Amino acid sequence: RWKDHIVQLIQENKIHTIRICMNDNSNTHRSRYVSIEHFLAQVMEYGISLPSVVFSFDTAAEINEKIGDGYRSGFPSWIIKPDIQTFGVVPYSNGTARVITDVYDPSSNPITFAPRYVLKKVLELYEQEGIKVKGAFEYEFYVFKRNSDGVFEPIWDGKQCYSEIKQHGVENVMLNLSAMGAGPEVANTEYAPGQFEVTNSPFWGIEIADMAFYYRTSIKEILEQKGLLASFMAKPVANSCGNGAHVHMSLYDKNEKNLLRDEKSSDGLSKMCHSFIAGQIKHGNALCALVNPTVNSYKRLQPYKFAPTTRTWGYEHRGAMIRIPFCRNENTRIENRLPGADTNPYITLAALLAAGLDGIKNKLRPPEPCTGIDTYKDTENTLPTTLINAINELKNDTYFANTLGEDFVRQYLTLREGEWERYMKHISDWELSEYLELT
Repeated sequence: RWKDHIVQLIQENKIHTIRICMNDNSNTHRSRYVSIEHFLAQVMEYGISLPSVVFSFDTAAEINEKIGDGYRSGFPSWIIKPDIQTFGVVPYSNGTARVITDVYDPSSNPITFAPRYVLKKVLELYEQEGIKVKGAFEYEFYVFKRNSDGVFEPIWDGKQCYSEIKQHGVENVMLNLSAMGAGPEVANTEYAPGQFEVTNSPFWGIEIADMAFYYRTSIKEILEQKGLLASFMAKPVANSCGNGAHVHMSLYDKNEKNLLRDEKSSDGLSKMCHSFIAGQIKHGNALCALVNPTVNSYKRLQPYKFAPTTRTWGYEHRGAMIRIPFCRNENTRIENRLPGADTNPYITLAALLAAGLDGIKNKLRPPEPCTGIDTYKDTENTLPTTLINAINELKNDTYFANTLGEDFVRQYLTLREGEWERYMKHISDWELSEYLELT
């Protein structure tokens, strides 16, 4: 049935090229382009090879030899097999479609440290508890233009949050995201020059991260066609707010009854909801390394910039790590505001859900909500302020290695430590300006 549907899409849209896509542990979107003939004859069913070296790449595409067996292994080919349920036409690129893949070795064993596999593993744990997960990523991003000197600068100045005049720039983005079935709901300017936000409809399970994967790629490509740069860097402008990727999550039973809601409780939230929150608060420091994966991520986590700096939660509190929106119906949900827009959606969703599951299974209770409290003045529950601090927290929190997989956490940490080491060897413009003549 799925094959017939895909063949029909291909014919109706005159598709000639398929992008075979995946996301690696450095949060880089990798792909191979194949002809439609090759896709239908072989790739759709059997997949296509991909050198395993891509999982050794850091964000600069430099090879980290500590991943796996390094050069001793010869970097053999693996197989990326399409999940045909993710097949979709790319509306802004004529004749092109794309599909997300899973990664296997030549013996058809899944690569257990691939981000999409890690998320599937956590979702299976929820299924075993009779829980279905629904949610969405809420991305913020900057849009830059290149000036006459070749330097990128925001497309407008000042704080134009919700400015109707400035928001017209995202109309084409909304149109194309709708055409690809991503279900954009709201788009608006945000609290910094050139900053936008586009929220999408909630999806179930693995689709939450799949759509986030498509969202970011599509927005960058759509705006590139207009000669603009869309950046999901967590903190691209020093004195302005950073880009978050807030994650909205709801839990349901098999009959799709919201499990986070309890009309009889004082705050309308169930005990499961409180435990779900408690687990994420408990593991907040280690979560930081998983959902804020770059050196730059921690420059976003600054006071009074609408990013969390503490392990706190509150009702409609945008200074807390976890915000509880006001709705108390079948859309009751939590919003985790910790991840930056540079986050890997598969790893992030897996990590947040894993932490929440610890709270649910052990019936943990969260601290008191931060009602009427300035969370930025809290000095007792502070989150890590640098990547290396977060890395050390993840090393010390063995829960994630046990839940997400030891191999995944080990390789993930190796990549992050490698990037921190490269960063520490770099001499920045600030250092030269500050010290070159003075010392």
